[in-house]
Amino acid sequence: MANILNTGISALNAFQRQLATTGHNIANVNTEGYTRQRVDFNALEPQGGDGGYIGSGVEVSSIRRTFDDYLAGRVRDYNASHEEYSIYYERASQVDNVLGDAASGLDQMMQDFFASIQDVANDPTSVPARTVMLNKANLLADRFQSLNGWMDNLRSEVNRDLGTYVDDLNGIAGSLASINQRIQSVSSNSANPPNDLLDQRDQLIDQLSGYVNVNTSVQDDGSMNVFIGNGQALVVGGTASSLSVVNNPATADKKELVITQPGGSVVTVTDQVSGGKLGGLLRFRTEVLDSAQNSLGLVAIGLADAFNTQHLLGTDLNGAAGTSFFTTTTLQVLANSNNTGTAVVNAGFSAVNNLTNNDYQLGFDGANWSITNLGTGASSVLGPPGTYVHDGVQITIGAGGAAGDRFLLRPTRGGGQDIGVLITDPREIAAGQTGAVGDNQNALGLAALQTQQVLLNGSASLGDAYGVMVADVGTLTHQAKTNEDVQNQLLKQADEAKSAVSGVNLDEEAADLVRFQQAYSAAAQVIATANTLFDTLLGAVRG
Repeated sequence: MANILNTGISALNAFQRQLATTGHNIANVNTEGYTRQRVDFNALEPQGGDGGYIGSGVEVSSIRRTFDDYLAGRVRDYNASHEEYSIYYERASQVDNVLGDAASGLDQMMQDFFASIQDVANDPTSVPARTVMLNKANLLADRFQSLNGWMDNLRSEVNRDLGTYVDDLNGIAGSLASINQRIQSVSSNSANPPNDLLDQRDQLIDQLSGYVNVNTSVQDDGSMNVFIGNGQALVVGGTASSLSVVNNPATADKKELVITQPGGSVVTVTDQVSGGKLGGLLRFRTEVLDSAQNSLGLVAIGLADAFNTQHLLGTDLNGAAGTSFFTTTTLQVLANSNNTGTAVVNAGFSAVNNLTNNDYQLGFDGANWSITNLGTGASSVLGPPGTYVHDGVQITIGAGGAAGDRFLLRPTRGGGQDIGVLITDPREIAAGQTGAVGDNQNALGLAALQTQQVLLNGSASLGDAYGVMVADVGTLTHQAKTNEDVQNQLLKQADEAKSAVSGVNLDEEAADLVRFQQAYSAAAQVIATANTLFDTLLGAVRG
């Protein structure tokens, strides 16, 4: 009788656990991040007897999550990609809308400016026409400056958001380390997995994937190590590293991401971070903002250089030789703060027509200097200290460099900010070349600059160069939107596949509830039967 009773009791306890788990699933049907749980059973070891082995009941072997690592990983990957393209598109569309709009862009203003020059050419002695031309020139210079200032503000927003997202990421990393500690503690005292804690940890990993691509590795003690970038550890067991935003060693307006390990080592991971909001912001900064601001400066430099060159060939209404019409910019040479040598680098424009819209890095290996185009990645050796010409820039490098020294060259970044109109008197516009009354030869030369291919190695006019910039931004914006839509669809599909495995289905749970209730009732009946048999046996013995 004892065997039958124990068998019934084991079944009763097991089915009670199964009913409780089903109830737990139903209760958490709307809990975000909850994974459906199921009870696994093992038959208890049978007992031997004269008639053979007799089963002794059932036990709960584990209560585990219906969780698929592969499906969860796909959701995180697509979430990281979607967030990356989403924020990229959001920021790129701002630039696209401003640069491509007739009211806020440059195209219409350049057309108006050159139209005013043609008006002066048509009537070179007209002071009102000259005044209009001067006004249009100032409006154009102001537009260059305002667009450049707007891009500076956009860059400040990017830097601010990088800091905000890094703070969010560090908060998640700290929570992951804390949950790892709790999981380690529970796992050391129990053979069963702490399912609800595992759900919380997976939900944090999902949140983390919204900021950056992540890779994970579960350890024997139940803790999970989390890696970002090219294998940089963010969380190891119960310890979290810290991500920070710092100034670039060469320029404070470019923020870098560094990770500080618990031992104190600091690693720059800017170029390693991809995916999520952080990856999207960094890509936007490099591919759209840096490129657009440099291109804006390139057009401004091209305008000032070509216009000044032509203006100097003319004669103004007072009979004096023409002077520079626009202010020009100074090429930015920025020394790396980690340099240990004493070399000085000076640079200027050698041929504006050969300039690109890329930044460059000079590096010294102890014997020779090399230059790397940061836009294309192309690198070439210049040689020992001396004077070199590269992509329209003349570079003079002094002695005293130490191995590892670096300089950042920004040929065109300041062009949009620095352009201005030097002439204030409309009579000083050099419209003629011979000094004769009504001479308009230089005005015609100035007007012709509108279509002359003065940029990009003689392949683009000023308007063409601006059009290329607008087209490039537009293409990147369109691609980002398309990719965002695709990744969003893939994310939905991956999430549905994961939910089909891990989500709570109320219809299934209700059916299980009925089935498990019947099993529970049957187990109770086994116990009742055992009691009846026991009472009958006692009655026979007493009789």
